[in-house]
Amino acid sequence: MAVDRARKRSIRRLVRMLRGLQRNEDLTIEDMASRLGVSLSMLGMVYRGRRSPGRKFLRGVLKAYPHLRNEVYLFLLRDMNDSE
Repeated sequence: MAVDRARKRSIRRLVRMLRGLQRNEDLTIEDMASRLGVSLSMLGMVYRGRRSPGRKFLRGVLKAYPHLRNEVYLFLLRDMNDSE
């Protein structure tokens, strides 16, 4: 489905941005999970594409990285469109 592919693309884009920030800030995956306020397990599953970022995850992204606001907003818009 095209909708599913678009959603997966938006998740991959957000993950690429987070991994880039993690690398640039020299953070371990444990540090990044802590910064986002999510479990290591959850972050790993989102990174591997096994879980979709939920509200708590996205709130953590916004709190830690407010400049990713537009990316989170676009993800949420796609997510809302998928559920219609």
